[in-house]
Amino acid sequence: MSSTGRRAPANLDIRYRTVNGDPSAVLFDADAPFAVMVLDLAPEGDLVRGVYTVTNPDKLAHVDDD
Repeated sequence: MSSTGRRAPANLDIRYRTVNGDPSAVLFDADAPFAVMVLDLAPEGDLVRGVYTVTNPDKLAHVDDD
């Protein structure tokens, strides 16, 4: 279960988008965004320095499904 208390839907659709200027994986439940995941890569691109996930529905309201 996520920190918001919501369970992930069984059939998430993953779409790759740019969110706030960062390449991101956006997880959709039907046409509604469920989560955004961003990888923080080292400048060389060979090391992941962090993984950031947003699941707050209020913060996902601006994410499009196209």
